[in-house]
This record gives sequence, structure tokens and C-alpha cells, in this order.
Amino acid sequence: MSALRLPVAEVVTETAQASSIVFDAELDYLPGQYLTLRVPSELTGSVARCYSLSSSPLLGERPQVTVKRAPDGYASNLLCDTACAGAVIEALPPMGVFTPKSLDADLLLFAGGSGITPILSIVKSALHAGTGRITLVYANRDAESVIFADALAALAAGNARLSVTHWLESERGLPSVEQLADLAAPHADADAFTCGPAPFMAAVTDALKELDFPRSRRHVERFASLAANPFDRLDSRAG
Repeated sequence: MSALRLPVAEVVTETAQASSIVFDAELDYLPGQYLTLRVPSELTGSVARCYSLSSSPLLGERPQVTVKRAPDGYASNLLCDTACAGAVIEALPPMGVFTPKSLDADLLLFAGGSGITPILSIVKSALHAGTGRITLVYANRDAESVIFADALAALAAGNARLSVTHWLESERGLPSVEQLADLAAPHADADAFTCGPAPFMAAVTDALKELDFPRSRRHVERFASLAANPFDRLDSRAG
């Protein structure tokens, strides 16, 4: 495996805390997969961070990752502050198994915060190439923190197969297991995909278990720091 060099075509401000980095490149990937980016560091030379692709591989659009600032996140803040058109970012080829086996299946999607990133890729791909119903529950702190608010509204307005429910903590508090189960209950035959903060994903998982969703239809994408920098291994081989 070798690193890719991806030219940045543009950077799109999604919210005050999140930006999409759009690449002028062709990538072979599946809906819901992610890229591992190499981010320069004065301390270690570089750090590696994984960011989900929010674009759809089926629509002919440029691939993009969406990055949300973390309060103490070195890489996310550096990317949001410095990524610009004309820059080149090194990345590993797309990876990940958070992707539907069939885009024709009914899909029950739970996203919290920046967890919408791979979910949006799945939504757009399933609307384009699938036939099933798509139900999205998207939780955020407040209306201003909703990433892709306009895009989701446009997709829902133009596609009867898509239903979007926004859950705002500022108005309703954090969703409980019981409330999440109530939202999921009408869709007991769907394939469920969940991405977001750990407590949110745990609550969704408990809700789905209460409804006897089989493990084979419960899919979770966890954002976690890498134990080692894979680019270091590539550098050592090249040397």
C-alpha cells in the first residue's frame, strides 16, 4: 500500500465548527468509508487521523471529507485553519466496513454531530441507486451545529423515500434509550447504522437491543485515535 497525494479543490464551510475538504481526485470507495489523512506536526513530523467521506461515489461528485473541530483536537483544528485550494494532502486509500450490503434495503440511520459525515454518503448513494425507505435521526446540540442542514432538507424535499428527524439537545435534552427506541420501533425490519459520540451510540445500541434488532443488522462506526502512525511505516519502507 502506498500513500495518495490528493490536491485540494476547495474548502467548504459547513458550520462555524465544521468544514468539508473537497479533493480534485478520483477515488474508488464505498458509501460510508473513510480516508486516513497525514497531518503535519512539528513534534512528530506528522500525525494520522481518519475522516469519513461525506460525498457519494455514485454521483460523479468530487470526493470530500468533512472535519469538525474538537476542543483539544490538534489535527482537526489545523485542517480547519489551514486547508485551502491548491494544497496537497497525503492520504491512505479509502477503508472501512461501515457500508450497506445492499442499497435496496430499508435503512435506519442514527447520526450524532459529525457522525452525519458517513451517513450522508450512505443517504445520497441509497437515494441514487437504491429502492428502500431511508429514515434518518440526527441529533445535535442546537440548530447552528447541524452539519449539512440545507443539503438534508433538499434531499428530503425531493425524495419521498427519505424521512429526516432532527433532535436538538437545546430543545429536547439528550435522547434517552426509551425515546430512541420509540423512533426506531416502526422500522424494525431495517438495517441500522449509527455514528456519533460514544454515549449517543451506546444509547442507540441499547434501544435497538430492546427492540430485538439482530446483531447482523446493527452497524456502528466508532471514531478512535490510531494506536500508531501508518505513514511512519510507509516512510521506513521508502527509506
